Amino acid sequence: MIPVTVLAPAKLAPGVTEEQLLAGSQKFQDEFVAHEPGVLRREIVRKPDGTYLDIVQFRSEADMADVLEKEMQSPVCAAFFALMDMSDFDPEAPMESYASLATYTR
Repeated sequence: MIPVTVLAPAKLAPGVTEEQLLAGSQKFQDEFVAHEPGVLRREIVRKPDGTYLDIVQFRSEADMADVLEKEMQSPVCAAFFALMDMSDFDPEAPMESYASLATYTR
């Protein structure tokens, strides 16, 4: 299996603070992501322009597809996504993913 990484861009919905995003992200992590064995790691980063990336590494392309399908049915996921401005999101567009060629740790 070749791990794949998704860089999901995110902008805050109007009136949502970074603290609310992080609290929602923690709930999403605890109640959904932590129960998905195909997710290897996840990280939220703030870009210099004030937008965010939710960086998710999946065990494989098949695991990514499985998790993305489950996200569409999950109320926990819907609550997390509601914190973001999804006006540019096209649910029909394929999720851009990147195959891992090498992983280095400290």
